[in-house]
Amino acid sequence: MERSSLRLCLAVAVLLLICSVAVNGSNGCPNGKGVCVKKAHCLDKFGDYKKLMNHKCFMDGNKPGVCCNKVNSKLNKKCTTSKGVAGQCVPKDQCGGYTRDFLLGNEKEDRWKSDICHQDNRELHYCCPPELQKHTPVVLPRKPVQPWNDNAFPTCLRLDKTTGRCVPMILCENFRAKILDKRKGFTYGDLTPHYKCYSNVVDSTSMCCAQPESPNDLIRHRKANKLHPNSCGAVGLQDRVLAGNEANLGEFPWMANLMYYVGFNKTTMCSGTLIHAQYVLTAAHCLKRYKPISVRLGEHDLSTKKDCMENVCAKQFREYAVAELILHQKYRNKAGMYDIGLVKLANPATIIPGQIFPICLPITEQWLMTKPSELIASGWGLMESGRYPDVLRYATLQSLKKRPDYCGHEQMICARGANKEGHCRGDSGGPMQQIMRYGDRFRIVLFGVISGGAKKCTKEDSTAGVSVLVGYHMKWILDNMEI
Repeated sequence: MERSSLRLCLAVAVLLLICSVAVNGSNGCPNGKGVCVKKAHCLDKFGDYKKLMNHKCFMDGNKPGVCCNKVNSKLNKKCTTSKGVAGQCVPKDQCGGYTRDFLLGNEKEDRWKSDICHQDNRELHYCCPPELQKHTPVVLPRKPVQPWNDNAFPTCLRLDKTTGRCVPMILCENFRAKILDKRKGFTYGDLTPHYKCYSNVVDSTSMCCAQPESPNDLIRHRKANKLHPNSCGAVGLQDRVLAGNEANLGEFPWMANLMYYVGFNKTTMCSGTLIHAQYVLTAAHCLKRYKPISVRLGEHDLSTKKDCMENVCAKQFREYAVAELILHQKYRNKAGMYDIGLVKLANPATIIPGQIFPICLPITEQWLMTKPSELIASGWGLMESGRYPDVLRYATLQSLKKRPDYCGHEQMICARGANKEGHCRGDSGGPMQQIMRYGDRFRIVLFGVISGGAKKCTKEDSTAGVSVLVGYHMKWILDNMEI
Protein backbone atom coordinates (compact mmCIF):
# COMPACT_ATOMS: atom_id res chain seq x y z
CA MET A 1 0.00 0.00 0.00
CA GLU A 2 2.85 2.33 0.88
CA ARG A 3 4.59 1.48 -2.41
CA SER A 4 1.36 2.27 -4.31
CA SER A 5 1.12 5.65 -2.57
CA LEU A 6 4.76 6.38 -3.37
CA ARG A 7 4.27 5.49 -7.02
CA LEU A 8 1.17 7.72 -7.16
CA CYS A 9 3.11 10.64 -5.64
CA LEU A 10 5.95 10.15 -8.13
CA ALA A 11 3.45 10.07 -11.03
CA VAL A 12 1.81 13.28 -9.82
CA ALA A 13 5.22 14.94 -9.48
CA VAL A 14 6.24 13.93 -13.01
CA LEU A 15 2.89 15.16 -14.34
CA LEU A 16 3.35 18.50 -12.58
CA LEU A 17 6.88 18.76 -13.98
CA ILE A 18 5.60 18.06 -17.51
CA CYS A 19 2.86 20.66 -17.12
CA SER A 20 5.41 23.14 -15.81
CA VAL A 21 7.65 22.57 -18.82
CA ALA A 22 4.65 22.86 -21.15
CA VAL A 23 3.58 26.13 -19.58
CA ASN A 24 7.12 27.46 -19.69
CA GLY A 25 7.81 26.06 -23.13
CA SER A 26 7.81 27.76 -26.48
CA ASN A 27 4.60 29.59 -25.62
CA GLY A 28 6.48 31.82 -23.14
CA CYS A 29 5.95 32.47 -19.44
CA PRO A 30 3.30 30.86 -17.16
CA ASN A 31 -0.10 32.55 -17.02
CA GLY A 32 1.07 35.22 -19.47
CA LYS A 33 3.22 36.87 -16.78
CA GLY A 34 5.95 38.70 -18.67
CA VAL A 35 7.60 37.76 -21.95
CA CYS A 36 10.19 35.10 -22.69
CA VAL A 37 13.35 36.85 -23.96
CA LYS A 38 17.11 36.48 -23.88
CA LYS A 39 18.55 37.43 -20.50
CA ALA A 40 20.55 40.20 -22.19
CA HIS A 41 17.29 41.80 -23.37
CA CYS A 42 15.75 42.02 -19.90
CA LEU A 43 16.44 44.76 -17.39
CA ASP A 44 15.16 42.67 -14.46
CA LYS A 45 17.75 41.79 -11.80
CA PHE A 46 17.48 38.11 -10.88
CA GLY A 47 20.08 38.00 -8.14
CA ASP A 48 21.32 34.47 -7.44
CA TYR A 49 21.28 31.42 -9.72
CA LYS A 50 18.26 29.90 -7.97
CA LYS A 51 16.09 32.96 -8.67
CA LEU A 52 17.27 32.96 -12.28
CA MET A 53 16.22 29.31 -12.65
CA ASN A 54 12.78 30.16 -11.30
CA HIS A 55 12.35 32.54 -14.24
CA LYS A 56 13.63 30.15 -16.87
CA CYS A 57 11.53 29.70 -20.03
CA PHE A 58 11.93 28.58 -23.63
CA MET A 59 11.59 30.82 -26.65
CA ASP A 60 10.64 29.80 -30.17
CA GLY A 61 12.90 27.00 -31.37
CA ASN A 62 13.23 25.72 -27.78
CA LYS A 63 15.95 28.30 -27.05
CA PRO A 64 16.42 29.13 -23.33
CA GLY A 65 15.32 32.52 -22.09
CA VAL A 66 14.01 34.28 -18.97
CA CYS A 67 10.52 35.43 -18.03
CA CYS A 68 10.87 39.19 -18.06
CA ASN A 69 8.46 41.83 -16.84
CA LYS A 70 7.15 43.52 -20.01
CA VAL A 71 7.92 46.92 -18.50
CA ASN A 72 11.57 45.92 -18.12
CA SER A 73 12.05 44.34 -21.56
CA LYS A 74 13.93 46.31 -24.19
CA LEU A 75 10.92 46.55 -26.48
CA ASN A 76 10.58 50.15 -27.74
CA LYS A 77 13.61 51.15 -25.66
CA LYS A 78 17.08 52.31 -26.55
CA CYS A 79 19.55 49.68 -27.73
CA THR A 80 22.86 49.38 -29.56
CA THR A 81 23.10 47.75 -32.99
CA SER A 82 25.72 45.18 -33.96
CA LYS A 83 27.61 48.07 -35.61
CA GLY A 84 27.69 50.02 -32.34
CA VAL A 85 25.06 52.56 -33.44
CA ALA A 86 22.41 53.76 -30.98
CA GLY A 87 18.96 52.54 -32.01
CA GLN A 88 15.53 51.54 -30.77
CA CYS A 89 14.11 48.05 -30.29
CA VAL A 90 11.14 47.81 -32.67
CA PRO A 91 9.19 45.13 -34.59
CA LYS A 92 10.72 44.28 -37.97
CA ASP A 93 7.89 45.96 -39.91
CA GLN A 94 8.82 49.24 -38.21
CA CYS A 95 12.44 49.00 -39.33
CA GLY A 96 12.72 50.14 -42.94
CA GLY A 97 15.08 48.19 -45.13
CA TYR A 98 14.56 44.83 -43.42
CA THR A 99 12.18 43.48 -46.08
CA ARG A 100 14.09 44.84 -49.05
CA ASP A 101 17.48 43.65 -47.78
CA PHE A 102 16.28 40.06 -47.88
CA LEU A 103 14.60 40.47 -51.28
CA LEU A 104 17.77 41.87 -52.81
CA GLY A 105 20.09 39.59 -50.88
CA ASN A 106 22.14 42.53 -49.62
CA GLU A 107 22.23 41.40 -46.02
CA LYS A 108 23.08 38.02 -44.62
CA GLU A 109 20.49 36.61 -42.23
CA ASP A 110 23.18 36.13 -39.58
CA ARG A 111 23.88 39.86 -39.61
CA TRP A 112 20.25 40.65 -38.91
CA LYS A 113 20.17 38.00 -36.15
CA SER A 114 22.90 39.88 -34.33
CA ASP A 115 20.50 42.87 -34.11
CA ILE A 116 17.59 40.94 -32.55
CA CYS A 117 16.78 42.73 -29.30
CA HIS A 118 13.47 41.17 -28.29
CA GLN A 119 11.39 38.08 -28.98
CA ASP A 120 7.76 37.86 -27.97
CA ASN A 121 6.57 34.38 -28.84
CA ARG A 122 7.22 34.15 -32.59
CA GLU A 123 7.56 37.88 -33.31
CA LEU A 124 11.10 39.18 -33.59
CA HIS A 125 12.17 42.74 -32.83
CA TYR A 126 15.34 44.40 -34.07
CA CYS A 127 17.63 47.11 -32.78
CA CYS A 128 16.90 49.63 -35.53
CA PRO A 129 19.15 52.65 -36.27
CA PRO A 130 17.40 56.06 -36.39
CA GLU A 131 17.54 56.47 -40.18
CA LEU A 132 15.58 53.23 -40.70
CA GLN A 133 12.93 53.75 -38.04
CA LYS A 134 9.46 54.31 -39.50
CA HIS A 135 8.09 57.12 -37.38
CA THR A 136 4.70 58.73 -37.58
CA PRO A 137 5.61 61.86 -39.54
CA VAL A 138 5.56 65.20 -37.79
CA VAL A 139 4.30 67.70 -40.34
CA LEU A 140 5.23 71.36 -40.51
CA PRO A 141 2.65 73.97 -41.50
CA ARG A 142 2.29 74.55 -45.23
CA LYS A 143 4.69 77.13 -46.64
CA PRO A 144 4.68 78.83 -50.03
CA VAL A 145 6.94 77.19 -52.60
CA GLN A 146 10.14 79.14 -53.29
CA PRO A 147 11.98 78.81 -56.62
CA TRP A 148 15.75 78.45 -56.74
CA ASN A 149 17.45 81.50 -58.24
CA ASP A 150 21.18 80.82 -57.74
CA ASN A 151 22.82 79.66 -60.97
CA ALA A 152 26.17 77.81 -60.88
CA PHE A 153 26.91 79.10 -64.40
CA PRO A 154 28.68 82.45 -63.71
CA THR A 155 27.66 85.80 -65.15
CA CYS A 156 29.76 87.66 -67.70
CA LEU A 157 29.86 91.08 -69.38
CA ARG A 158 29.28 91.17 -73.13
CA LEU A 159 30.66 93.72 -75.61
CA ASP A 160 27.32 95.53 -75.70
CA LYS A 161 27.64 96.00 -71.89
CA THR A 162 24.78 93.60 -71.18
CA THR A 163 25.10 90.76 -68.69
CA GLY A 164 25.24 87.23 -70.03
CA ARG A 165 25.96 83.72 -68.72
CA CYS A 166 29.08 81.61 -69.22
CA VAL A 167 27.62 78.36 -70.55
CA PRO A 168 28.75 75.59 -72.93
CA MET A 169 28.14 76.62 -76.57
CA ILE A 170 25.54 73.88 -76.97
CA LEU A 171 23.42 75.50 -74.20
CA CYS A 172 23.40 78.95 -75.83
CA GLU A 173 20.20 78.53 -77.82
CA ASN A 174 20.44 81.76 -79.84
CA PHE A 175 24.07 81.05 -80.78
CA ARG A 176 23.28 77.43 -81.63
CA ALA A 177 20.45 78.45 -83.96
CA LYS A 178 22.47 81.18 -85.72
CA ILE A 179 25.89 79.53 -85.88
CA LEU A 180 26.13 75.88 -84.80
CA ASP A 181 23.15 74.62 -86.81
CA LYS A 182 24.27 76.50 -89.94
CA ARG A 183 28.02 75.93 -89.80
CA LYS A 184 28.41 72.21 -89.14
CA GLY A 185 32.21 72.32 -88.87
CA PHE A 186 32.26 75.17 -86.34
CA THR A 187 34.48 74.51 -83.30
CA TYR A 188 35.31 76.35 -80.09
CA GLY A 189 38.59 77.39 -81.66
CA ASP A 190 36.65 79.36 -84.28
CA LEU A 191 34.92 81.43 -81.59
CA THR A 192 36.06 85.05 -81.24
CA PRO A 193 38.26 85.28 -78.07
CA HIS A 194 36.22 88.03 -76.38
CA TYR A 195 33.20 85.68 -76.33
CA LYS A 196 35.11 82.93 -74.53
CA CYS A 197 34.81 82.34 -70.76
CA TYR A 198 37.26 80.70 -68.39
CA SER A 199 36.25 77.19 -67.32
CA ASN A 200 38.00 74.54 -65.22
CA VAL A 201 36.90 71.60 -67.41
CA VAL A 202 39.16 69.76 -69.83
CA ASP A 203 36.82 70.08 -72.81
CA SER A 204 35.56 73.63 -72.30
CA THR A 205 33.38 75.36 -74.89
CA SER A 206 32.23 77.99 -72.37
CA MET A 207 31.06 81.24 -73.93
CA CYS A 208 29.36 84.45 -72.76
CA CYS A 209 25.80 83.85 -73.92
CA ALA A 210 23.22 86.64 -74.10
CA GLN A 211 20.24 86.30 -71.80
CA PRO A 212 17.04 85.17 -73.60
CA GLU A 213 14.75 87.98 -74.74
CA SER A 214 11.84 86.11 -73.21
CA PRO A 215 12.77 83.64 -70.43
CA ASN A 216 9.73 81.45 -71.14
CA ASP A 217 10.46 80.88 -74.83
CA LEU A 218 10.87 77.21 -75.69
CA ILE A 219 14.07 75.95 -77.27
CA ARG A 220 14.13 75.68 -81.06
CA HIS A 221 13.21 72.04 -81.63
CA ARG A 222 10.22 70.74 -83.55
CA LYS A 223 9.19 68.48 -80.61
CA ALA A 224 9.73 71.02 -77.81
CA ASN A 225 6.05 71.90 -77.61
CA LYS A 226 5.24 68.23 -76.88
CA LEU A 227 6.97 68.65 -73.51
CA HIS A 228 5.49 72.06 -72.71
CA PRO A 229 5.86 73.28 -69.09
CA ASN A 230 2.07 73.53 -68.83
CA SER A 231 1.86 69.73 -68.53
CA CYS A 232 4.85 68.74 -66.39
CA GLY A 233 6.63 69.25 -63.07
CA ALA A 234 3.58 70.54 -61.18
CA VAL A 235 4.45 71.80 -57.70
CA GLY A 236 1.90 71.85 -54.89
CA LEU A 237 2.12 73.36 -51.41
CA GLN A 238 4.11 70.46 -50.05
CA ASP A 239 4.05 69.46 -46.40
CA ARG A 240 7.58 68.81 -45.18
CA VAL A 241 8.30 65.98 -42.77
CA LEU A 242 10.19 67.14 -39.69
CA ALA A 243 12.69 64.31 -39.26
CA GLY A 244 14.98 62.43 -41.57
CA ASN A 245 14.98 62.71 -45.34
CA GLU A 246 11.93 60.60 -46.14
CA ALA A 247 9.84 62.05 -48.94
CA ASN A 248 6.17 62.83 -48.55
CA LEU A 249 3.65 60.66 -50.34
CA GLY A 250 3.43 61.99 -53.91
CA GLU A 251 6.23 64.54 -53.46
CA PHE A 252 8.20 63.17 -56.43
CA PRO A 253 5.48 61.61 -58.65
CA TRP A 254 7.89 61.18 -61.60
CA MET A 255 10.05 58.61 -59.80
CA ALA A 256 10.32 55.32 -61.67
CA ASN A 257 11.66 51.94 -60.55
CA LEU A 258 13.35 49.94 -63.29
CA MET A 259 12.48 46.29 -62.68
CA TYR A 260 14.88 43.43 -63.46
CA TYR A 261 14.97 39.68 -63.05
CA VAL A 262 17.82 38.64 -60.73
CA GLY A 263 17.71 34.88 -60.70
CA PHE A 264 14.05 34.04 -60.18
CA ASN A 265 13.26 37.26 -58.31
CA LYS A 266 12.01 40.49 -59.84
CA THR A 267 13.58 43.50 -58.15
CA THR A 268 14.69 47.08 -58.75
CA MET A 269 18.33 48.08 -59.15
CA CYS A 270 18.04 51.50 -60.84
CA SER A 271 15.74 54.49 -60.85
CA GLY A 272 14.51 56.68 -63.65
CA THR A 273 12.38 59.78 -64.21
CA LEU A 274 9.10 59.97 -66.09
CA ILE A 275 9.47 62.78 -68.69
CA HIS A 276 6.49 61.86 -70.89
CA ALA A 277 3.58 59.45 -70.56
CA GLN A 278 5.54 56.91 -72.61
CA TYR A 279 9.19 57.72 -71.81
CA VAL A 280 11.46 57.39 -68.77
CA LEU A 281 14.90 59.04 -68.71
CA THR A 282 17.64 57.11 -66.92
CA ALA A 283 21.36 56.30 -67.01
CA ALA A 284 22.74 54.28 -69.94
CA HIS A 285 24.58 51.91 -67.58
CA CYS A 286 21.19 50.89 -66.14
CA LEU A 287 20.22 49.55 -69.55
CA LYS A 288 23.43 47.86 -70.67
CA ARG A 289 24.65 44.95 -68.52
CA TYR A 290 21.24 44.09 -67.08
CA LYS A 291 18.17 45.01 -69.08
CA PRO A 292 14.96 46.09 -67.31
CA ILE A 293 11.84 44.16 -68.25
CA SER A 294 9.32 46.64 -66.84
CA VAL A 295 8.95 50.04 -65.19
CA ARG A 296 7.05 50.64 -61.96
CA LEU A 297 5.46 54.08 -61.43
CA GLY A 298 3.66 55.57 -58.43
CA GLU A 299 5.78 53.70 -55.85
CA HIS A 300 6.68 55.18 -52.45
CA ASP A 301 7.24 52.48 -49.83
CA LEU A 302 8.72 49.33 -51.38
CA SER A 303 7.72 47.17 -48.40
CA THR A 304 3.97 47.79 -48.67
CA LYS A 305 1.39 47.14 -51.37
CA LYS A 306 -0.59 50.21 -50.37
CA ASP A 307 1.17 53.48 -49.51
CA CYS A 308 -0.42 55.64 -46.81
CA MET A 309 0.60 58.72 -44.83
CA GLU A 310 -1.42 60.73 -42.32
CA ASN A 311 -4.54 58.64 -43.11
CA VAL A 312 -4.19 59.47 -46.82
CA CYS A 313 -3.57 56.49 -49.11
CA ALA A 314 -2.40 56.41 -52.71
CA LYS A 315 -3.56 54.02 -55.36
CA GLN A 316 -1.41 50.95 -55.90
CA PHE A 317 1.62 51.42 -58.14
CA ARG A 318 1.30 50.76 -61.88
CA GLU A 319 3.74 48.56 -63.78
CA TYR A 320 4.40 48.88 -67.51
CA ALA A 321 6.24 46.57 -69.87
CA VAL A 322 9.27 47.90 -71.75
CA ALA A 323 8.91 48.42 -75.51
CA GLU A 324 12.39 49.75 -76.30
CA LEU A 325 15.70 50.63 -74.61
CA ILE A 326 17.65 53.51 -76.19
CA LEU A 327 21.25 54.10 -75.03
CA HIS A 328 23.34 57.08 -76.10
CA GLN A 329 25.53 55.84 -78.93
CA LYS A 330 28.66 57.48 -77.45
CA TYR A 331 28.36 55.84 -74.01
CA ARG A 332 31.57 53.93 -73.15
CA ASN A 333 31.10 52.83 -69.51
CA LYS A 334 32.48 56.05 -67.98
CA ALA A 335 30.46 57.74 -65.25
CA GLY A 336 29.00 61.05 -66.38
CA MET A 337 30.10 60.72 -70.02
CA TYR A 338 27.08 60.17 -72.27
CA ASP A 339 25.64 57.98 -69.48
CA ILE A 340 22.07 58.68 -70.49
CA GLY A 341 19.29 56.58 -71.98
CA LEU A 342 15.57 56.36 -72.65
CA VAL A 343 13.09 53.64 -71.76
CA LYS A 344 10.03 53.57 -73.98
CA LEU A 345 6.97 52.03 -72.31
CA ALA A 346 4.83 49.53 -74.22
CA ASN A 347 1.76 51.64 -73.36
CA PRO A 348 1.40 55.25 -72.20
CA ALA A 349 1.30 55.58 -68.43
CA THR A 350 -1.94 56.59 -66.74
CA ILE A 351 -1.30 60.08 -65.39
CA ILE A 352 -2.51 60.45 -61.79
CA PRO A 353 -1.73 63.94 -60.42
CA GLY A 354 0.16 63.62 -57.16
CA GLN A 355 1.21 60.03 -57.85
CA ILE A 356 2.22 59.50 -61.49
CA PHE A 357 3.19 62.70 -63.29
CA PRO A 358 6.04 63.72 -65.64
CA ILE A 359 8.81 66.09 -64.60
CA CYS A 360 9.82 69.04 -66.78
CA LEU A 361 12.98 68.98 -68.88
CA PRO A 362 15.05 72.19 -69.37
CA ILE A 363 12.84 72.98 -72.34
CA THR A 364 12.91 76.80 -72.11
CA GLU A 365 15.89 78.92 -73.16
CA GLN A 366 16.25 80.19 -69.57
CA TRP A 367 16.22 76.72 -68.02
CA LEU A 368 18.69 75.47 -70.62
CA MET A 369 21.20 78.11 -69.45
CA THR A 370 20.75 77.13 -65.81
CA LYS A 371 22.67 74.77 -63.56
CA PRO A 372 21.27 75.31 -60.04
CA SER A 373 23.92 75.62 -57.36
CA GLU A 374 21.69 73.39 -55.24
CA LEU A 375 19.96 70.26 -56.51
CA ILE A 376 17.63 67.71 -54.96
CA ALA A 377 18.42 64.03 -55.48
CA SER A 378 15.71 61.47 -54.75
CA GLY A 379 15.75 57.67 -54.73
CA TRP A 380 15.94 54.42 -52.82
CA GLY A 381 19.75 54.19 -52.82
CA LEU A 382 22.02 52.59 -50.24
CA MET A 383 22.30 54.50 -46.96
CA GLU A 384 25.29 55.03 -44.70
CA SER A 385 24.07 52.17 -42.50
CA GLY A 386 24.77 49.79 -45.41
CA ARG A 387 21.08 49.09 -45.90
CA TYR A 388 18.54 50.05 -48.53
CA PRO A 389 15.51 52.10 -47.42
CA ASP A 390 11.97 51.02 -48.14
CA VAL A 391 10.63 54.57 -48.30
CA LEU A 392 11.65 57.08 -50.98
CA ARG A 393 14.23 59.55 -49.66
CA TYR A 394 15.75 62.82 -50.85
CA ALA A 395 18.87 64.90 -50.19
CA THR A 396 19.90 68.45 -51.10
CA LEU A 397 23.29 68.61 -52.80
CA GLN A 398 25.53 71.51 -53.86
CA SER A 399 27.15 71.80 -57.29
CA LEU A 400 30.91 71.86 -56.70
CA LYS A 401 32.87 74.80 -58.12
CA LYS A 402 36.18 72.98 -57.69
CA ARG A 403 35.83 69.84 -59.75
CA PRO A 404 37.73 66.64 -58.89
CA ASP A 405 39.70 65.05 -61.74
CA TYR A 406 37.12 62.31 -62.32
CA CYS A 407 34.43 64.96 -62.87
CA GLY A 408 36.27 67.27 -65.23
CA HIS A 409 34.04 67.30 -68.28
CA GLU A 410 31.54 69.91 -69.41
CA GLN A 411 28.55 67.55 -69.52
CA MET A 412 29.03 66.49 -65.89
CA ILE A 413 27.49 67.80 -62.68
CA CYS A 414 29.67 67.25 -59.60
CA ALA A 415 27.70 67.51 -56.37
CA ARG A 416 27.95 66.81 -52.64
CA GLY A 417 25.81 67.74 -49.63
CA ALA A 418 26.74 70.42 -47.10
CA ASN A 419 26.71 67.67 -44.46
CA LYS A 420 28.50 65.25 -46.83
CA GLU A 421 25.26 63.73 -48.11
CA GLY A 422 25.43 62.17 -51.53
CA HIS A 423 23.81 59.68 -53.83
CA CYS A 424 24.86 56.05 -53.76
CA ARG A 425 24.24 52.59 -55.24
CA GLY A 426 20.57 52.19 -56.08
CA ASP A 427 20.14 55.91 -56.90
CA SER A 428 21.60 55.43 -60.40
CA GLY A 429 19.45 56.81 -63.18
CA GLY A 430 17.42 58.94 -60.79
CA PRO A 431 16.83 62.71 -60.93
CA MET A 432 18.79 65.77 -59.86
CA GLN A 433 16.03 68.38 -59.79
CA GLN A 434 15.11 71.86 -58.62
CA ILE A 435 12.08 74.18 -58.41
CA MET A 436 12.16 76.85 -61.12
CA ARG A 437 9.97 79.82 -61.99
CA TYR A 438 7.83 79.66 -65.12
CA GLY A 439 5.98 82.96 -65.52
CA ASP A 440 3.87 83.36 -62.40
CA ARG A 441 4.00 79.61 -61.69
CA PHE A 442 6.61 77.13 -60.50
CA ARG A 443 7.83 73.88 -62.02
CA ILE A 444 10.23 71.16 -60.95
CA VAL A 445 12.85 70.69 -63.65
CA LEU A 446 15.17 67.74 -64.27
CA PHE A 447 18.74 69.08 -64.56
CA GLY A 448 20.77 65.92 -64.01
CA VAL A 449 20.65 62.12 -64.29
CA ILE A 450 22.58 60.36 -61.52
CA SER A 451 25.47 58.43 -63.01
CA GLY A 452 28.02 57.57 -60.29
CA GLY A 453 28.55 58.20 -56.60
CA ALA A 454 30.48 57.24 -53.51
CA LYS A 455 31.72 53.64 -53.40
CA LYS A 456 31.64 53.23 -49.62
CA CYS A 457 28.41 55.23 -49.18
CA THR A 458 29.59 56.80 -45.93
CA LYS A 459 30.10 60.42 -44.89
CA GLU A 460 33.80 59.66 -44.54
CA ASP A 461 33.92 58.89 -48.26
CA SER A 462 34.52 62.33 -49.80
CA THR A 463 33.79 61.17 -53.35
CA ALA A 464 31.53 63.64 -55.12
CA GLY A 465 28.48 62.38 -56.96
CA VAL A 466 28.64 62.57 -60.75
CA SER A 467 25.53 63.25 -62.83
CA VAL A 468 24.91 63.91 -66.50
CA LEU A 469 23.80 67.45 -67.36
CA VAL A 470 20.41 66.93 -69.04
CA GLY A 471 20.48 70.22 -70.96
CA TYR A 472 23.68 69.12 -72.70
CA HIS A 473 21.74 66.22 -74.25
CA MET A 474 18.38 67.88 -74.97
CA LYS A 475 18.70 67.51 -78.75
CA TRP A 476 19.59 63.80 -78.41
CA ILE A 477 16.65 63.23 -76.03
CA LEU A 478 14.08 64.92 -78.27
CA ASP A 479 15.48 63.37 -81.46
CA ASN A 480 15.05 59.89 -79.97
CA MET A 481 11.51 60.33 -78.63
CA GLU A 482 8.73 59.30 -80.99
CA ILE A 483 6.21 61.91 -79.90
